[in-house]
Amino acid sequence: MAELIHQLRNSRFVPILVLGVALAILGLAIGLGTERLRRSLRAQMVNRDGDTLHAVALAQPFTRGVSARLSSPRAGAAESLELALELSQLKDDVLAVRVYDPEGRFVTAFPPYVAEASLGADTLAELRRFHPVSRYVETARLSELILAEESASSATNLTPLLEVNIPIHRRGEAALLGTAQLTLDARNLEREFSKLDQHLWRQGAGAFVMGGGLLTAVLLWAYRRLEQSHCLLRERTAHLLRANHELTLAAKTGALGAVTAHLVHGLSNPLADLQDFINTHNGAGEDEDWNHAVAAARRMQSLVHEVVRVLGEERETDQYEITFVELAEILSAKVKPTAEATGVECRVQVSASGQIANRQANLVLLILENLVHNALQVTPRGQAVKVSLTAVPDAVVCTVADRGPGFPAQLRKSLFAPCRSTKGGSGLGLAISQQLARQLGAQLELARTGPEGCVFTLTLAPALLGDAPPEPAPAFVGLPNSQPFRKHERSSVTYPSQSP
Repeated sequence: MAELIHQLRNSRFVPILVLGVALAILGLAIGLGTERLRRSLRAQMVNRDGDTLHAVALAQPFTRGVSARLSSPRAGAAESLELALELSQLKDDVLAVRVYDPEGRFVTAFPPYVAEASLGADTLAELRRFHPVSRYVETARLSELILAEESASSATNLTPLLEVNIPIHRRGEAALLGTAQLTLDARNLEREFSKLDQHLWRQGAGAFVMGGGLLTAVLLWAYRRLEQSHCLLRERTAHLLRANHELTLAAKTGALGAVTAHLVHGLSNPLADLQDFINTHNGAGEDEDWNHAVAAARRMQSLVHEVVRVLGEERETDQYEITFVELAEILSAKVKPTAEATGVECRVQVSASGQIANRQANLVLLILENLVHNALQVTPRGQAVKVSLTAVPDAVVCTVADRGPGFPAQLRKSLFAPCRSTKGGSGLGLAISQQLARQLGAQLELARTGPEGCVFTLTLAPALLGDAPPEPAPAFVGLPNSQPFRKHERSSVTYPSQSP
C-alpha cells in the first residue's frame, strides 16, 4: 500500500487527477446550487397567481351585492361562486371554477360540466390558515376536468394546468366561509419555466467555466510552486548527502591517521633497535630463532611502509576506481614473496564484477594482505590458502581460508584484541585489521575455525561498491601466486611488493 501511494505521488498524472476531482466538486456544487435556486423560483412563480388573487379578494369588493351578502352570517354557495367568477375575470386563461364549503366538500362549479372534486387534507389545512394554495400539474388530462360531450374530442389531450385555491373569509374574522378554486391553462407558465431553466443553466455553465478556469490556474500555479520546492528540496538533500559523505570520509581518514600515527610511533623505536642489532650481528648463522627475528623485523618495516603509502594516497586529490579482478591481482602480487618463502600455494578466485574507489581499495588490501600473511604462516608447507571475492545481493564478501590448526578456545573471545597470538606474536595484526574494517564501514569476522583450518570473511557494504551494485561474474578462477603482477591503465599508483 505504501509503495502504491509512493508511485501515485510520483506519477505525472497526479496533477490531472487532482484537477479533475476539483473540477468535479466545483461542477457538483454549482449544479446543486442551480437546482435549488430553480426549485425556489418555480415555487414562487407557481404561487404568484394565488397570492395576487387572494390579495385582490381582500382589498376590494367586486360588486356591492356580493360584498353585502358575504358580510352576512349566512353567506351561501351562490355568493361564493359569484365572487369566484369575478376573480376569474382577472385572468384570461381560466378554464374552470369550483367552489368548496369550509369542510372542503364540492359545492358547485362553472361551467356546469366541470367534474366534481374535493380538497385534500393538507390543502384544506393551509386554507384554514388563510394561505392560498397553488399546484402545478405538468401533464394533466382534460377528461378529468371536463365532462361535456362537446369537449370529448379534446378530452384525451395532455396539457399543463395550474390549480389555484383561494380562501374566502371575512376580513378580521378567523372563520373560513369557503374556497374558490380556479383551474388555469399553464402553457404560458410552462414557457416561463423553460426560459427560467435556460437562463439558470446558462448562468451555471458560465460560473463553472469562470470558476473552473480560475481553479485550474490556481492549482497549476500551486503545483508548479510545489514541484519547484520539491526539486529544490531534492537538490539540497543531494548536497547534504554529498557533504555527509565527505565528512564521513574525512572522519575515517582522520581516525585512520590517528591509528597509524600511534602504530608508527609505537613501532619506530623497537624497529630501529632491531635493525641496528641485525646490522651489527649479520653473521648469526642458521639459528632458527635468529631467522624468525629477522623476518619479524622486516615484516614490521614493510607494514609501516605500506601504511605510510596508504596515508599518502589519502592525501592525494586523484580519485579513480579499480575492479575486483584488479584488486585480486594486486593482492596476489603482494603476497607472492611470502607464499614462495613458506612453500604454500595461494589461490585467489574472483566471482564478482564491479568497482571500488582506490581509497577504499587500499584499506581492503591492507586487511586482506594481513589475513593472507597470517594464513600463509599457519598453513603447512605444500598446502594451499584460498582467497575468494564473491558477489552476494548488494555486497561483496572476501573470504580467506587457511589449513592451520585453528584458534584455541581461550583466544576466540579476544580474537580482535591485542594479545599473544598462536604464532607467538602480539596479535596486533588482527586488532588493526578489525579497526580498519570498522573505519571502512565493512564487517570482519571469524566465520569458522577448527582442526581443518580457519575462515575469515570481510563483507563490503553497498556504500563502498560505487554507483552500480556488484553482479556475479562468470567463474573467474586464477591468480595463482606464480602469476606476475600486471599494471592496469586505470591505476595510477604502483603498489610495491614485499621484499623477501
